[in-house]
Amino acid sequence: MSENTTKPVHRIRYGNVSAAIWANNSQAGYFYNTTFCRVYKDGTVWGESASFEDRDLPNLAKAAADAHSWIYQRKAEARTVSGEGAV
Repeated sequence: MSENTTKPVHRIRYGNVSAAIWANNSQAGYFYNTTFCRVYKDGTVWGESASFEDRDLPNLAKAAADAHSWIYQRKAEARTVSGEGAV
């Protein structure tokens, strides 16, 4: 899979845990992917890791839950605007 060089459409951060939400377009329409990272400092150099310590897990869970809510809110708005989900 190629590296996505565009900017995320939304970011969420709790402590040193960050979630980035990416919008992607396909023939079937838009879909979202989410990446997570942990920011850390090694001396004076900042870095990112995809590995999480046990103390990071509550922030990771909160970021994942908020990312889920943000994505599904956008999907609900898209259905409402296009009239597909109208009752």
